[in-house]
Amino acid sequence: MRVPAKDGRDGCLDAPALVSAEPTTPTEQVAMPPAALTFADVFATQAAYVLGLLGRLGVATADLEDVAQEVFIVIHQKLSGFERRSSLKTWVCGICLRKASDYRRRAHRRHERLVAEHDERPASGEHPEARVLRDESAAQLQRALAALPEPLMQVFVLYEIEELPMLEVARAIGCPRFTGYTRLRAARRALREQLAQPRAARSAR
Repeated sequence: MRVPAKDGRDGCLDAPALVSAEPTTPTEQVAMPPAALTFADVFATQAAYVLGLLGRLGVATADLEDVAQEVFIVIHQKLSGFERRSSLKTWVCGICLRKASDYRRRAHRRHERLVAEHDERPASGEHPEARVLRDESAAQLQRALAALPEPLMQVFVLYEIEELPMLEVARAIGCPRFTGYTRLRAARRALREQLAQPRAARSAR
């Protein structure tokens, strides 16, 4: 390999000079970078999580696969640029938040309801009345979540339902951790007020 010499003349690097005369000690060895993530690995480990999270973020069951496909298209496009500054789950979560937000805006324009559908099959051995109460409670919570401003809903879902640490929640959403806690308190307060209202009053709204 030819390089300019210091006096301006062309010179040639002496190949043997590039090799250290002393053996490299373990402390001098360069740390190997982590193995590159493949799209297949991400899909295999995150597909179920993506579907579940999108549903909790207000994507209707009938649209889950379409919105999940949008999420994985983004993952495929951006995976090579993932710098591991956060966990893979947090990175994927941020993409889900953006796609769910886009979905909600589209649905709002179409005046569609954003209440997630629920599986009507009873759990094994579950009493029918218990199933009705469980389904009603879940539907009530989903309606209350859908009524929250999106920033509050996102923090509540990620922190209370997904059980992510607030630092990871803040990274996924893109806000300071203090702001995350402020939104969480506001979301809890709004949900308490929503859930405390009589059913007839909620239905009339």
